[in-house]
Amino acid sequence: IATCSAPDIPVSLWKQLKDGGRLVIPVGGSFGQDLILDTKEKGRHKKDILCGCVFVPLIGKYGWREND
Repeated sequence: IATCSAPDIPVSLWKQLKDGGRLVIPVGGSFGQDLILDTKEKGRHKKDILCGCVFVPLIGKYGWREND
């Protein structure tokens, strides 16, 4: 479970999942996101939108720049 929002699902987190693994992460813009359940199935993404949400932004390499 990620507790900050990202513009997209960070590849580094997704690669850590085993087949059948799940990642729950808020994905979208800085003012609103979709809470995504991403399940790894046979090396592919299966994404389900759970609900709309607003989380604090992820800052850094896989998120937004400090000043965004």
